[in-house]
Amino acid sequence: MRRLAALAPVWCGVSWTSLASAHLVAGGAAPQEPGEWSDRLVETILIVSVLAYSVGLARALARSPGRWPVAKWRVACFFGAITVLALALLSPIDELADVFFAVHMGQHLLLMLVAAPLLAVSDAHLIFLRFLPLVSRRRFGLAVSHIPGMKQASHMPVAAWLACGALVVVLGFWHIPAAYDWALSHPWGHALEHLTLVITAIAFWRMIVTSGRRRLSPGMAVMMASLVGLQGAFMGAIISFAQHPLYAAYAGNSLNDQALAGVMMCIPASLIYLLSSIWALARMLQNKPARG
Repeated sequence: MRRLAALAPVWCGVSWTSLASAHLVAGGAAPQEPGEWSDRLVETILIVSVLAYSVGLARALARSPGRWPVAKWRVACFFGAITVLALALLSPIDELADVFFAVHMGQHLLLMLVAAPLLAVSDAHLIFLRFLPLVSRRRFGLAVSHIPGMKQASHMPVAAWLACGALVVVLGFWHIPAAYDWALSHPWGHALEHLTLVITAIAFWRMIVTSGRRRLSPGMAVMMASLVGLQGAFMGAIISFAQHPLYAAYAGNSLNDQALAGVMMCIPASLIYLLSSIWALARMLQNKPARG
């Protein structure tokens, strides 16, 4: 099993290579552009995350050979999420997103409906903590537990509804034409848009996938997923059926580009939320005690 621990640096090297390849494909040798710093920031965050995760996983496997700190499929989910993030933010998709509204919508779907759920189910925080020495982990745990209201909030439904509300607000705000155009015209604003979308989506999906454990019942998870899905469908319909360009950044494109973006927001997104609702409903019925 020690050989499995040795695989962590290999995974790290593969992920590092994939990030570098994505950058080269996107034209890494070209002169620096205004948004170049945001690419460097994304690369740094992803590489540091892979390094910390790989070291934490290697330490856990070396300490307890044969005993994985999390299920292997969760480890695969983490590296899958890193790959999707690199694909969405460091490949030609990111450049095409500045030109075509539909590609930009697809980029957001990759971040919110693929990368975020994968990170939510990966339990990556348990591995990241292994990166720290035991004394530092204990100090960190004590510091978090002493934050006023933290322990209570972690077991109360209000935390789940706050996560849901944050996603609804962030998603709605960034699709207001003025906010959308502002983000596209300011590289750091665009980076902030993606950061807030990913963080709120991870928090939302974390509440959904952990429903039934502590703070959220499967029935409430169904309601939350349905509400977010309805918001996406409503916004997608507005975008699809608009008779004029809604966003100045894509005003020169055909209305078909805008209509396609709306359809992508409405149908695939609604399908994901519908499937998550069915999954939560199935868990609720499975845990329901039989009568008689």
